[in-house]
Amino acid sequence: MEVHVLQRVEWAPPWPLSSLTREWRESRTLRADLFSELDGIPIHHPATVHPRPSRFFNPDIWGRQVRTLVDYVQRRPRLAQADAVMGHFMVPDGYHAVRLAQHLGVPSCAMAWGDDVHAWPEAKPSWREKLEVVLRQCDGLVACSDRLARDGASWVDSHTKWDTIYAGTDLERFHPPSAEERREARRHPALAAIPSDAPVLLMIGQPVVAKGYMELLDAWQALAPVAESWHLVMIGANWGNVDVASEIISRGIKHCAHWHGPQPAECIPILLRGSDAFVLPSHNEGLSLSVMEAMATALPVITTDVGGHREVLRNGENGWLIPARDARALERACRELMTSSDDRIARGIAARKTIEQMGSPDDSAARLAALLERLVERRSTNTTVPVTSRRSG
Repeated sequence: MEVHVLQRVEWAPPWPLSSLTREWRESRTLRADLFSELDGIPIHHPATVHPRPSRFFNPDIWGRQVRTLVDYVQRRPRLAQADAVMGHFMVPDGYHAVRLAQHLGVPSCAMAWGDDVHAWPEAKPSWREKLEVVLRQCDGLVACSDRLARDGASWVDSHTKWDTIYAGTDLERFHPPSAEERREARRHPALAAIPSDAPVLLMIGQPVVAKGYMELLDAWQALAPVAESWHLVMIGANWGNVDVASEIISRGIKHCAHWHGPQPAECIPILLRGSDAFVLPSHNEGLSLSVMEAMATALPVITTDVGGHREVLRNGENGWLIPARDARALERACRELMTSSDDRIARGIAARKTIEQMGSPDDSAARLAALLERLVERRSTNTTVPVTSRRSG
């Protein structure tokens, strides 16, 4: 399929005018890091203008964003001939996709990943209203796990039909390491200062409360006197509402807990190969890609019973599944993890076998493509206006 990505941005004037407001400064900073294409796929950046001072203008920001996308697409014949529009999240992207598709007279599809069904609409009433629009008016609803599909459907009282498409895992990129690969991985800067024979528990997650950092650090503080040579290594984005480095210092566990911030994507398989186990105590998820990648690397995983984790992880067989927001349960699971290397290895092998059965990214892409084709065909069958198969997205 021919695919074009619309990545909406906020308009800002040229410098030095862009330095006058915080929003303009943030927009200029963000746009400096954007790609115009990735893997041969063009990425467009329609800019939404928010007039200043904003109190004198229509406060319908969502409507202004939709008009930005519609105007941008209609001025470009190739985009205006698209057969379908897909939103990468339920909100805000799904709402934009529904409205843009309605203007173009084509079907819409939206995907749910986790926070767009849980945290964001729970915290923001306006997002909750837009989520309900998506659930009622979108032609295709996709979730990354069965449980997330059920959670999404619970927002509206009417029946909604969902397709579950698991995010496939690249089994060649994420694989159990050879002895040489493990030695090489332990030379990575995030692991190099740790003794080569010391086991590593790795966490990958944005430094926010919802990823379970506070429970993990509380559990690790309790474990520090008995953890022997274990080291906790954490990586994630450089923004969030938890100052992980300060929390480590305040708990007096700097000798066995390490925060290394953001890492390039190509380093993630290396860090997994250099670790002995993986932990992700999130408060909510759809189905964590990091969990699946760790399992593919044959690491035993400790994670919370949220989202679709129960669909891939069986407690006591291929990992540990614990309640969310429970530092004591997390501490107990970590103690068990540290007790027996044979048990860790057995659960890691079982984890790898589980992910092998989940399919590859190509398998997931094929299922998504088939869904989009069905939506286009259904729209063509149900309309009196002929729809040509332009194979653009």
